[in-house]
Amino acid sequence: MGGVWWDGTRKKDFLTPPSAEKLAEVRTRAESSFPQTDKVVDAISEPVIVEKPVVVEAPKPEIDLGDLTAAPALTQYGDRAIRGAPHLIELAAALEAKGQFQRALLAWERVLDRAKPDATQASTAVSAIKRLRPTLPDWNTDPAKTIPIILHAGTGQKMAKALIPVLQQAARDLEKASAGMIKITAEVTAGKSNLPAKGPTPVALWLAGPLKKSVSTEVMSFTVTAADSSQQELMKTVFELIRNYLGRATCFTPPAALADQENPQDALNFRITRQCWNEFATSLNVPPKKEEKPVKKPVKRR
Repeated sequence: MGGVWWDGTRKKDFLTPPSAEKLAEVRTRAESSFPQTDKVVDAISEPVIVEKPVVVEAPKPEIDLGDLTAAPALTQYGDRAIRGAPHLIELAAALEAKGQFQRALLAWERVLDRAKPDATQASTAVSAIKRLRPTLPDWNTDPAKTIPIILHAGTGQKMAKALIPVLQQAARDLEKASAGMIKITAEVTAGKSNLPAKGPTPVALWLAGPLKKSVSTEVMSFTVTAADSSQQELMKTVFELIRNYLGRATCFTPPAALADQENPQDALNFRITRQCWNEFATSLNVPPKKEEKPVKKPVKRR
């Protein structure tokens, strides 16, 4: 080891100081190897921390709740439907927060029947209606102000008698769904001949006003194997009759079709709004138009 060290250092001069040119060359080579920076490193002063400017957003203006002192109308907030479902949802939530539950229910109903909600918005509105409506009184509590409707059913003679109590129960359920605004009378028409004893029995169903030539819904049919199994099918058919009529004869947004396994009574209670019930019943009670007699042209005599 000593020999190796001696051989490597015997020609080196460790005592003579380097020349000024050599020092300048070494200094230049060393400085070129350092990272370049515009700032001079100051190890004494404290570093200056530049804070990012804080952007303060202007507070969102509160939504206009309208006149809360006037009595609410069944058509309340329909004029706001042009602003879309999000605006009506915000309005309904704000009214709930203020404890204005009847007005909030009306705003939630406008989401369904006057706006064009997507599936999520409609589901939000239905959930709110289910929460609020059972806590509030019926819109109409005066029997004299109810709107009459006839619930018609036609079937075979054997099924007709068994169908009467089913139809009467359906009438009571529909009156409840309308928040007391309609009065339904059930009428069953038996066919002249009996249908075959075996197999399901067809039942024709439609709703109309009380007059002989009143406006009517379309006629839809369903089949039942026994009277005790007809209630569910009957209510499904009634929902479809009302839904189709609202979409065809009114300016309201009709409710979506029943989902698989959906309870039709819940759909009638919470997906058809009170204003839609009122419009539906009122339109069936419009007096029939008088048939205009053709005007006879005078015969010219020659």
